[in-house]
Order: sequence, then C-alpha cells, then structure tokens
Amino acid sequence: MLSLEILTLSFLLITILLFFFHKNRNFFLVFLLLTIGFAASQYFLEGFRWQFLPCVYLLPTTYIIHRYQTEKIKLIFKVFISVWFVFAIIIPYIIPVFSLPIPNGKYTIGTETFHWVDSSRLEWFTNENPNDYREIMVQIWYPGINNLNKKVEPYMDFINLRAKTIAAAGGLPSFLPSHLNMVKTNSHKGITCINENTNLPVIIFSHGITGSRHLHQALFEHLSSQGYVVAALDHSYDCNLTVFPDKRIADYRSEITGHPDSINIRNQQIKTRGLDISFVLDQLEKIQSGIIISNLTNKLNLKNIAIGGHSYGGATAIVSTQKDNRIKACFILDGWISPVPDSIITTGLKTPIFSIGRPHWKDSDYPNNYHHLKDLISNSKDSNYNIVIQNTLHLDYTDIPLYSPIIKHVMDVGSLAPEISQPLINNLILDFLDSYLLNKPKKNLKNNLNNKLVSNL
Repeated sequence: MLSLEILTLSFLLITILLFFFHKNRNFFLVFLLLTIGFAASQYFLEGFRWQFLPCVYLLPTTYIIHRYQTEKIKLIFKVFISVWFVFAIIIPYIIPVFSLPIPNGKYTIGTETFHWVDSSRLEWFTNENPNDYREIMVQIWYPGINNLNKKVEPYMDFINLRAKTIAAAGGLPSFLPSHLNMVKTNSHKGITCINENTNLPVIIFSHGITGSRHLHQALFEHLSSQGYVVAALDHSYDCNLTVFPDKRIADYRSEITGHPDSINIRNQQIKTRGLDISFVLDQLEKIQSGIIISNLTNKLNLKNIAIGGHSYGGATAIVSTQKDNRIKACFILDGWISPVPDSIITTGLKTPIFSIGRPHWKDSDYPNNYHHLKDLISNSKDSNYNIVIQNTLHLDYTDIPLYSPIIKHVMDVGSLAPEISQPLINNLILDFLDSYLLNKPKKNLKNNLNNKLVSNL
C-alpha cells in the first residue's frame, strides 16, 4: 500500500475504536476529521485508485451512524463497521500499487520511446485499409547518468485506454488494472546515456500474444542497470493494445482459435513478427549513426546483439535468430515453440541459445511443445541450455507475479514466490548474456544453474 493509504487506514482504525469504546464522542470526531484530512491528502498527493474507495466511503457512513446512535451503539452497527473496515484493508493489500525490484547494477536507468513506421511493408492485419503501412511502438532502456531532477516513469501509459483490454486478457473485470499507471518504475525518461562506455551491447525483446513491452520491465531494468541496452517493441495487433502517440490504437486481432486457416495465419503472423525485429535493428543502426535523434547515438555495439522473447515471443526470437545474422545469441522465456517452422527446427540455430521455462506443458493446449524445443536444441550447432525452474508457470516469466499476493489463484502463475523466482530468472539471463555476448567467465552462470530449483529439461 502507499504511504498515505497506510496512514489513513491507521487513523481510521483509531477513529473506529474511539467510536466503539470512548464515551466522549468529541475524541471520535477529532480523529474522524483527521482521517478525512489524510484521505484527502492521499487523493491529491498519491492519486485516486478504486481499491481505496471502501475506506473513503466508510468515513461518512461512520459519521451517519454516530448521528443516529447518540447513546449506546448497537452490536449490529459495530459488526457492520468492523466487517467493512476489514474489507477496506484487504482490498488495497491484495491489489496493491506494487513496486518493481530495485536493480542491483551500478547504473541509473534511462528510457526512450519511439513510434516507427515501416514504409516498405503494408499492414496485413488491417483489411479495412489496404494502404496502411506497418507501424510499431518501441521502448528502449539503457544505462544512464543519474539525474535527481528526473522523475521515474510510470509502469504503464494510457491506462484509461489499456485497462479494459488488459483485464480481458486475464479474464478479469475491466476496472481491476486501472491503477497500473500509479506503479512507478526505476527508469528515467530521456536522461543522458553513460559516457564511460560507447560500446554497449544490445538486446531486442519480443512479447507473447496478448502481451506488451510493459510486462517484462523488471528484467529490462535489471539488464540496463548492468550496462545493456534493451529495445522492446509492441507487435501491433498481436499486442494487448498498442497506443500510438496521437492516441490511435492497434487493437488485439490475433485470436484465431478454431479458425479453419489458423496454420497459414500463424505462418504469416510470425513472418510479420520477424520482419518487425529486423526493422527495429535497422532503426537502431539509424540511432547509432545519428539519423534518428536519441541519447544512444554512437553508444551502441551493433556487433553484440542478442534477442529474447516470452511465449510466442520466444518463437519470434528463434525465427529472427535464424533469419538475421546480426543476432549473436538467443534466450527464450517459457517459449511457445509450436509456431516455429519445421525447417528451422530441423536446421537448428548457429548461435548460443538459452531456454528457460516451466517444468512441462502437458496440461496446456500444446502438450508437445517441449518435444519441438528439444529437437531444436539438439539440432543447434553452438552452446545451448534447456532448463526449467520448479514451481513456475507461464506468467512467472513476466512481471505479473508482482501484481498481487493472490495472483497465483486467478492467473497462470506458479507457487514460487516472486522474490525468489524473479531474481533467479533475471540473473540466469544476465549470466548467459555476459558469458556468450560479452565473453565473460561462466562462473556466475554455473553457480545459478546449480540452484536446487533449476534442472535440465
């Protein structure tokens, strides 16, 4: 909970106890007024969120009962107020304004966001506009110089547009995620990139279907604090909702379950995703040369590029690695391998590959998923890792376990606590990249692979 929320609830508890047990109601009224003041301060200083409404509405309710129960308070009203107060505490606790982990690298984190249009490709998702070019949003995280005057960025922008579609993806009520813009990241918009290193390695990241660039920020910040540049894109129309700077949207159009032509659609879809990746790499070359204005001009090492992806983004990473020789390493987070063309599975990859995921896919719609992954790994030519983490599920490889202490009961999240799973996953990826992109000693990678929660598939 937020600081002023805790303070308001604490004073509300004192107010209720005075109302129940102190004979002089003046003390109750003083604390009620103080609590109202704290609630108003919370609204103006920290911002409104619906989870705090039970607390706010309890204040006038308690006063009304006070006016009508001038002598002894009936037991039924005490029970009523007590139950309401418990409810007012539980709701903001189980749906909190959570915090992203503080990255342990030595660098402050900067971020820039770009809207890019690929004029060489028509948009195949939008049949209603045959002359529509492919356009995407890309956010970049990078090691920056500390600037105390720069506020940290919110976890998610345009929440008024995004909340409904985010909730729909998880089968939840539309109002539930409306507080995500109140979550603060550790990233500062537009700060100066570090000067000590003009040879920064680059990571491209591809989200899963119904995902977005926002859902892996703990990982991105972790890598950036260690000296990596991370570029994550929204694959328009595969993304939960892409919002362009002028507030036009690209809605989610990738639900094709049961479609008679689903195989051909997925083939075209993953081809589009792969071309998105190559387009982003082209744009990074323009950033490096100064054609695109950015804090990262002359800072990038475009000979040290890796790619990662979650779920369908894992398949995208594999396809892109095979197609684009600028990519030197590939990591997959609980990758959905089934969409990868058979030709790539048979040929394998020529670069190091690191796959990390849940113990099995047997209870999913794709029970043979890991069979495809094993074939890919065995046919690949360079160093490869194919590991699983016990007690994890599909969404443990995103930020979603941080969203709520009860999230594992309503979404595809395992029983492993995020304070254990998140550092383990993030450090394994960092160690892999350090070892195979930067050629650092593999000591840290070996140590983390020996964790008792980690095993080979």
